[in-house]
Amino acid sequence: MPPSSSASRNAPSPAYLRLRELIIAGSLEPSSYLSEPELAEHLGVSRTPVREALTTLIAEGLAIKLPSNRTIVAPVSIDEVRHVYDIRSRLEGLIARDATLRNTAADESVLERQIMLMGRLSDDYGEVIRIGAEFHEHLVTMSGNVMCANLLHVLRGHVDRYRVFTTREPGRAAQAVDEHRAVFEAVVSGDADRAEAVMRDHIDHAAGTAIEWATNHHAAPPAD
Repeated sequence: MPPSSSASRNAPSPAYLRLRELIIAGSLEPSSYLSEPELAEHLGVSRTPVREALTTLIAEGLAIKLPSNRTIVAPVSIDEVRHVYDIRSRLEGLIARDATLRNTAADESVLERQIMLMGRLSDDYGEVIRIGAEFHEHLVTMSGNVMCANLLHVLRGHVDRYRVFTTREPGRAAQAVDEHRAVFEAVVSGDADRAEAVMRDHIDHAAGTAIEWATNHHAAPPAD
C-alpha cells in the first residue's frame, strides 16, 4: 500500500537528511557557517528546502542561529557532551536491563552475528559505528521500552555526532568492539543487574573519550 499523503508530508526531506548527515560526519565542521545559497547549490535544490532543513536542525540543537540571523553548525560543547552521555548511560542501562529480561534465542542469534561482524571489521571505524548502532537498536527493540526509545531518539543526533568523532580516535574502535562483546555476554547471561552495569560502563568509557576529544577541539562560536 502506498504511503498516505499525511505520512509523505511528515517524512524528513532529502535536504534535511543530507545536511544532518554532513554535520554528524563532521564534513560540516563545528562552528562553521551554514549559507543557504551555498548549501542549496551543493545539494542541487532550491533555497526553500534548505531553509526548512536548517530550521529543523536548529530545533534539534545541531545548528545555531546567531543574533545576526546567520546560522552555524553547533559548536563543540564540553558541558553538552557530559550531559548527553550521562543521560544516554542511564537510558541505555535500562534498555540493556529490560532486553536481558526479554531475551530470546532469535535475539541472541542476531546480537551474536553483529558482534562477530564487528570483530572481523574492527579496523574499519565506519563499519564499527554502523554495526554498533544496529546492535544498540536491536537491544531497544528487545527491551520493549518505548519511553526510553523515545527519549533516546531526542538525543540521537548528538549521540551520533560524538560517536563518529570519538570512534576515529586511535584504538577506540577496537575497544568499542570489546565493550559491545561484554554487553552481549551480560545480556545473554540473563543477569539484568550485570547487563545494566556493563552497558553503563560501555557508555561511560565512550563519554571519557568524547570529553577528551571535545576538550581538544573545543571552539567558541565565531564572532557575530
